[in-house]
Amino acid sequence: MNRMIALLLVLLPLPSMAQAPGYGAALAERWCMACHIVEPAPRTASANGIPSFSAIAAKPTTNAEQLKAYLSTGHTRMPDFSLSNSERQALVNYILSLR
Repeated sequence: MNRMIALLLVLLPLPSMAQAPGYGAALAERWCMACHIVEPAPRTASANGIPSFSAIAAKPTTNAEQLKAYLSTGHTRMPDFSLSNSERQALVNYILSLR
């Protein structure tokens, strides 16, 4: 019984960690930085014409549902990283935190 409680206590922080912008920033640096400017920066495109995360966040049409849908489907210019739901949510939270 005590082992079960200890295990539950260890696992409790995981969902909240996925919600924190810092976790999304780490994912962005790992998966997205090769093409996008992912840190807070001028709201412009990079030299390759791919929008920065700040530029994406600044668009009036950008919302959580739209970002989740975009990150859930394959795109010709963006590789499929097979993100989990919590990773996808963390990236969405991070992008929206750049507003």
